Amino acid sequence: MSKKVQGIGNRYTSDENKKKQRIQAKKRVVRRRITLIGGLLLLVIIVLCIMIAGQKHQNTHDAHIRQQKEQKYQKQQDEELALKEKLNNLNQKSYIKKVARDDYYLSNDGEVIFKLPNDKSGSEDKGSKEDKVKEN
Repeated sequence: MSKKVQGIGNRYTSDENKKKQRIQAKKRVVRRRITLIGGLLLLVIIVLCIMIAGQKHQNTHDAHIRQQKEQKYQKQQDEELALKEKLNNLNQKSYIKKVARDDYYLSNDGEVIFKLPNDKSGSEDKGSKEDKVKEN
């Protein structure tokens, strides 16, 4: 109130002032509660956004790993097919004869094998192939 106007010191005015004070106190409490609930809600939203971003990153990483594993699986499938084909070839006598003639210089009766001086696939390669076979 201004200095020129003085309050009447009766019961009605004091009751009205107390009511106004209680209403203002309730408004302050409500504002605090709303601020607290709003802050908690904002915190929950931020945490959920962080979790979503983390999950998206994890999904991308897992998809990349899955793609690598699928490629590795495909390579193993191809290798398995090549090994099965090699196994089938090793079960055929004509293939075994060809390998024996080409790699180990075996000959049929009456055949003569000549080694040429410029032949690089001579005994050096034969020894290294035998070493590779022994290692495996």
